[in-house]
Amino acid sequence: MEQNNTPKPSIQLEDYPLLTEISEQVYKQLMSSPSKYLYFDEIKRSITIKKAFFKKNKQIPNVVRYLAQVNESDIHIHQAKRYPLLDASQFEDDIMASSPKLKTIAIILESPHVDEYTLREEKLIPIAAAQGTIGRKIEANIEKLLWNLKRESLLKDELYRIVIMNAIPYQTSLYHIHQKNMDNSFRELRDKIWIKMWSEISSIRNEFNKQINSFKKDSILINSCTKSIKPFINQELVRLQHKFFLLESFIDGAMGGKFVFIK
Repeated sequence: MEQNNTPKPSIQLEDYPLLTEISEQVYKQLMSSPSKYLYFDEIKRSITIKKAFFKKNKQIPNVVRYLAQVNESDIHIHQAKRYPLLDASQFEDDIMASSPKLKTIAIILESPHVDEYTLREEKLIPIAAAQGTIGRKIEANIEKLLWNLKRESLLKDELYRIVIMNAIPYQTSLYHIHQKNMDNSFRELRDKIWIKMWSEISSIRNEFNKQINSFKKDSILINSCTKSIKPFINQELVRLQHKFFLLESFIDGAMGGKFVFIK
């Protein structure tokens, strides 16, 4: 019986040798992409994502979007003061200072997608975290989120900053490479690229932990990543349960759905 020696299609990050198998459908779609961010090896059936796609100038900034004054019987939510370099954001976003004076309520997302960038002369320009649909859902449900936290006795009578951040600040969905809708095959690709970057590029995980560790004691961290990514973030957060309140959200992400404590 004749064996088929055709290699299975795979993808890798430039300068990182590990290959990750991808579906035939995704392989063909990526092969047809005119993107300048891909290398192709048709003999090995391997696709390499150029490191230029993950350069620092394509990193989406984490932001402070709201301030919440919590009192015994009220919660008053204020917009943050817009930082000039974030003027393209749909929201009044401020930069996320590394040594905050206030406790933080952090909504942690897995990575930016299409709405967090704009194209200018074929260049990918970062905007800010949680634009588009996700940003609007957070805006519509932020008050409900805070009251849920208050009912759990997690909020004190003081002023909090509400941060929206990505665990990986680059577009792991690769939307601006393939420009395809996020059906099951491209969601699977997003997850695979996310896991590759999280596990292979140690500086990404280190920077995430550095930012988290900079928060004041008794801050609230909400893992609002997609279900397939949640366990990776929980693994990092659970080490900090002595310092922070740790939650993961279900049903509409961090936008007013069900919460459980991370243990």
